Amino acid sequence: MKTIEIPRNEWVPRLNEFTKMYDGWLVSLDVLGPDIGAQPSIANLPLIGVSADRSTRDRTIYISVARSRAGHFTHIIPGVSHVYLTHVHDGADAAVEIVSQDGVRTILRCRAPALSKIA
Repeated sequence: MKTIEIPRNEWVPRLNEFTKMYDGWLVSLDVLGPDIGAQPSIANLPLIGVSADRSTRDRTIYISVARSRAGHFTHIIPGVSHVYLTHVHDGADAAVEIVSQDGVRTILRCRAPALSKIA
């Protein structure tokens, strides 16, 4: 595995690429912080998208997942200081780690959606 940091000026295009590649994949999201410990926030829901605020002043990242056909949930991470992508040996993005200025880490992991059976 290889982890790389995404420079701030590349957050928008790189997260857009990540979204295109993993749209509909099942994701899990954990939040880890000194005051809260490890908190699972999302478990095996289809990814809608990961996006960064285009403003240079507001370092907010949004992670949206589908809860149902009609509803979705968006996890908002304000005050982001670092974004990392973890690659597996074949170069695919396996996870995104987002670190906020207060030291809280948000880790989004992807796994391929199950193939549906054809009757």
